[in-house]
Formats: sequence, structure tokens, C-alpha cells
Amino acid sequence: MASAESKVDAPIHDEERVTGGLNVAIHHPTGWLSWRLIMYMTIIGLSMGLFGYDNSFASPLLQLPLFIKKYQGLSLTFTARNLDLIVTVPLVGAALGTFIAPPLLKRMGRKKTFITAYFLLNLGIGVITTTAPLFLSELVPAHVRGRAIGFCVAGVAAVGVIATTIVWATEKIDDERQYKIPLGIQAALPVILGFLTFLCPESPVWDVQHGKIDLARRTLLDIRNKKTDIVEAELAMHQTAIAIEAERLKQTKFWDILNRANLKRTLTAGALLSASQVGGQVLVSSYATVILVLSGVGNAFQITIIITCLQFLGTVIGPVLVDRVGRRPVALVGFSILCVLDIAAGSLAAAGLTTKSRQLGLAAVFIIFGFFNCVSFQSLCFVVPTEIATPSLREPTVAWSVFWSYTTAVITTFAVPQIVETDNLGAETAFIFAACAFITIIWAYFYLPETKARTLAEVDEMYRIKLPMRKWRYYQCQAMGMTAEKMEGRVSIDEERHV
Repeated sequence: MASAESKVDAPIHDEERVTGGLNVAIHHPTGWLSWRLIMYMTIIGLSMGLFGYDNSFASPLLQLPLFIKKYQGLSLTFTARNLDLIVTVPLVGAALGTFIAPPLLKRMGRKKTFITAYFLLNLGIGVITTTAPLFLSELVPAHVRGRAIGFCVAGVAAVGVIATTIVWATEKIDDERQYKIPLGIQAALPVILGFLTFLCPESPVWDVQHGKIDLARRTLLDIRNKKTDIVEAELAMHQTAIAIEAERLKQTKFWDILNRANLKRTLTAGALLSASQVGGQVLVSSYATVILVLSGVGNAFQITIIITCLQFLGTVIGPVLVDRVGRRPVALVGFSILCVLDIAAGSLAAAGLTTKSRQLGLAAVFIIFGFFNCVSFQSLCFVVPTEIATPSLREPTVAWSVFWSYTTAVITTFAVPQIVETDNLGAETAFIFAACAFITIIWAYFYLPETKARTLAEVDEMYRIKLPMRKWRYYQCQAMGMTAEKMEGRVSIDEERHV
């Protein structure tokens, strides 16, 4: 009897052992970090710096006296019309570039798409901002995905600090080099990063999707410090996610993201990036120097540099919180703080920036806002779209979200100068963004999922069963059991070969 019972219990014990080992290998792996992965993440992360440079150097560049004189004539600042042309038109090109990205990503892979993007000017910026988060999310384990893509955003902020410092330094030059040096560096960056990208491997997820399992395994062994158990677990998980949607992978089209089955994910991915634009970010990132000058704040250039430094700090702290605390807590608390800061900035402006203390108060609000915006919005907005898309529609879903980010940026960068000039509203414009931030808080509570340390297969399962967002954190997914069975089958085959 004891022998019979042991035979019945043995498979259950083995299943628990395999599932438990899989859980560790997928959700809590150790010893996987390699210097090669760090190098690849650095190259891909800094590529987003092209966007960061364009985004950050624009604000101080638009206040360089010789630049204004060259392209407008003698004046304190550019007119609203000229600001729209200089800031908005490049964003239109980047927005159009997001539609180029999905077919390139599917046919050519992440690496070749990246290299191609460097030759497409502003269209290429759209391709890069679509590809980089996706690429990074597929190179790292699920439990550090927030930090990996956050590193990408940190690259944007780091280059932003460099960009504003360069413009601040060239302001002291009393000839055309004042603006030509920053513009020359802008032109040189794509060439340097384009060559560095040749060192990166192809995404192992893309390789699995295209049946290149051995190549995916070699890449994973290379970037997982030769940890075979972690590599096999990740491969099995990717294959599980892709097997569920094998037929859809062959037949999907871009606009399938708007089908009823995928619409919730699509709208959530697009809403988060768009909400980051209408929460007040544009005031701090693109027009901080202009508004501070108009508000009578002294040392506007130095304050802009402080803002970019705090933004960089936020992009370092935020991703750690996103991976340790979770997506929803960071979002709900962070968005609430931003709403309060928007109200504070608008209130100071409404009270009249007639005293030094109020002017410094506005500058302080801008500085703090830049930090918390990066801790919350910027640490989440590129991560979540890569996590919630169904495997067969990852490329178009991320492209859709980035497109709406640029579209919202075009609208806000076009509208803000007009609003600021209307009745001299200036920083009172922040009241509009406060209302948008309040709506975003309500939206996040009901529609933002908790994807901390979840794999693509697990996220796909929870969306399929329509699990309420508040229950995602502790839900036990069946995808883990399916993957455990797949791995157990591999182990059995290997044992038979050894016999």
C-alpha cells in the first residue's frame, strides 16, 4: 500500500518541484546579469537620448539671443507662431515614423530596424522611440523590466542634462557658434549610436516568433551569464505565449489592435503615454525656460539645468520603485502629487508673480514637478505598453501608443504658446493640466493593470479572463502550469537521451 501511495504522490511532488523551480527562474532569477547585457542596454538606452536631446535642448535653444535674431529678428522671445513651427513640426515627423516601425520590426527584427532608423531623420525618432522600449523589454527578465526600460528613459534624461548644459555654455559665445554647436552635436549623435548598435544581438523573442529557437537560446545564454536553467525557463515561457497565438501571429494586421478583444489593451497603452503629455510635462520639458523668463524669474537657464538634473534623478529612482512597489502604487501616488503641483503652479501665477518669493516658488514647483513626473509618468509610460500587448500585436500596440504620445505632444506644444500668450496667462496654464491629471488618476484606478514581474503569457491570460485590475497582483496564472509541463517534457526527453 505504501508503495502504491508513493507512486501516486510522486508525480504531484515532481510537478510542484518543476513549477516551483520555474517560478524562481522566471520571477526571481539570480546570477543572470552579464557585462554584455549591460553594454547592450546602455547602447539601446542611449539611443533614446536622441529624443532626449531634441526634447531638452529646444527650450534653452529657443532663448538664445543670436538664434532668435537669426531666425526672427530682434526680440526677447520667439512668437507663438514661430514656436509652433520650431517645436511642433519635428514632432509631426516623429509621429509619422511610428507607423513605419511595425512592419520593419516584424520583418527585419529589432536590431536592423534600429540601425535603419538612424537614417530617417525625424521619422527615425518615431521608429527609435517605438523600438527601444520593446527591444529592452525582450532582453531582460520580467522582474527587472521596469528598471530596464526605465534605464532607457534615464538615457533620455541624461542626454537632456548634457543638452541643456551645452546650450547654457554656448550662450556665452558672442557669434553664430552660440547655436551652431548644439545643432552640430544633434546631427552627430545618430552617426555614433548607429555604429554602436551593430554590437547588439537580435531580440530572442523575435527569434522565437520566427522559429529560430537555437539562435534565441544562444543569445539568452550570452546575456544570462550562461545560466541554463533561467534560459530554458524563459524559452519555454516565450514558446507558451506564442503557441497560444500561433495562428494569429500569421494573420494579424495593424488595425487588429482595435478589435473588440484587443481594444482595452490598446486604449490603455495609448492613454498612459498621452496622459503624460497633458499632465503638465510640456510646461517643464519644452517651455520651462520661456515661461520662467516671461514670469520674471532670474537665472532661467540655470533653473532649467536643475530641472533636467532632477528629471534624471527621477528616472533613476522611479524604475526601481516600479519594479519593487508595483505599477499601480507608483501611478496613483505619483499622479496625485503632479495634480497638486499643477494647482500650486497655477495658484502662484494667479496670485501674481510680483515678488521674488513667488517667482522662486514657481521655479521650485517646476523643479519638483520635473522630478515626480519622471518618477511616475516617465517610469511607466514606456514600460506598460510593452507589457500589456497581446504577443501577436506587440509591435503595432507599442507603435499606436507612441503615435498618440507624439500626437498629444504636437497638440500641447502647439496649444501652449497660444494659451500662454492669450491674456498673458503664463503659468496659469497649469490649471488646465491639473484637470487632466485629476482625470488620469481616476482612469488609472480602473484601467491600469499591475504587471510587476509578470510574463507576456501571464498578462495575456489575465486579460483574456477579464480579471479586474485590482486583483492582478496576487492572481496565480495557469500559464505557469502549462510552461512547467513543457519544461517537464523537455527534462524527460533529455533523460531518455542520456539513458
